[in-house]
Amino acid sequence: MSTFTCPVVRVASVEDHPNADRLNLVRLDGLGYLCISGKLDDGSPRYKTGDLVVYIPSAAVLPEYLLKEMDFWDTEKNKGTLAGADGNRVKPLRLRGVFSEGILFPTLPMSIPDVCMLDVSVDHDGNDGRPMLRLGEDASQVLCITKYSPPIPVHMAGEVANLFDHTVRYTCERLESVPDIFEPGEQVVATEKLHGTMMAIVYVPGLNHPEMFSKNGDIIVHSKGLGSQGLAFKNNEANAGNLYVRTLQALLDGGFEEALNELRNLAQFKKIALLGEIFGKGVQDLHYDMDKPAFRVFDICVDDTYCNSVEFSILATVLGVDTVPRVYAGPFDLTALEAVRDGQTMLGGANIREGIVVRSATEARHEIHGRKICKMISPDYLTRKSKDATEYT
Repeated sequence: MSTFTCPVVRVASVEDHPNADRLNLVRLDGLGYLCISGKLDDGSPRYKTGDLVVYIPSAAVLPEYLLKEMDFWDTEKNKGTLAGADGNRVKPLRLRGVFSEGILFPTLPMSIPDVCMLDVSVDHDGNDGRPMLRLGEDASQVLCITKYSPPIPVHMAGEVANLFDHTVRYTCERLESVPDIFEPGEQVVATEKLHGTMMAIVYVPGLNHPEMFSKNGDIIVHSKGLGSQGLAFKNNEANAGNLYVRTLQALLDGGFEEALNELRNLAQFKKIALLGEIFGKGVQDLHYDMDKPAFRVFDICVDDTYCNSVEFSILATVLGVDTVPRVYAGPFDLTALEAVRDGQTMLGGANIREGIVVRSATEARHEIHGRKICKMISPDYLTRKSKDATEYT
């Protein structure tokens, strides 16, 4: 799950938009996002190299006071001019042929290095006015910015139990947020990122939980959001129509439990977790030319250690589960990866590709970011025009 923040960052460069006289392209130090900014009334750039600004990412929901201060307010309609029903949500867009993601909030400079002041009103709840922030600090709480969370469809909700010590908390940041995570030439593997909903299946031999799955109550199933809270779906009648429960039950009916037990006899692990995506008709707006949901695994974790690319392939074969398509294996090269990030899905149908997930082929770790894994999302996907577009997690 990506971390939501509105960090204070430094402007790395400012250049003219190639197709619009009144716009600038702003690049940020330490982030891979490009933002388009309007020039000032006199035609000069709103920002200059070295300025500290607050980067407000996609999916951010801005409060009314901030929409008004940033000139994103329609007085006649009494609502914001951004995306969403209330015009208050930040979304990626293309302006005159250039892809832009996120918006910038200016700060007031101070004589103290790497410190700035936010020039915000004092007449709204939750803010004291003109707070000081350091480079890298998160301004979302100060500015009262929240992350958009779509309502959970009925078939994805259900009754849950607390299994805090056994669920998986899965994190995968955008490459733009961690642009230094890989070294040039480092061996990586990239797989297609499917547009669905993440499901975790966790097998804990000896758990024997009366509300969990399998003959002995040793199998847990949860979504990404529930897993981060230490919660898992109950095995009861109320959850019979739940998408995650139905998907797990189909696997169990096909001999998945027996395969897990056989693997357990070969390797005396304490826990194994399969992370995958449920996708297809009835899950999100992209259906992959399928008439019902399907499940494909993209990660396997044994005793809290993620498998490398070779181990992953072996275990998936042993367990008899389908895996997401691999689109690239080789040295980390941004141009090569961007070439497989876009285009059509490898799973058939007319869907565009959501993007890719890139990970270290050897499961190497970064001294700051930890596990070397990130996602690259296609700009075509982010700017797709569909009134039915969905973004359930």
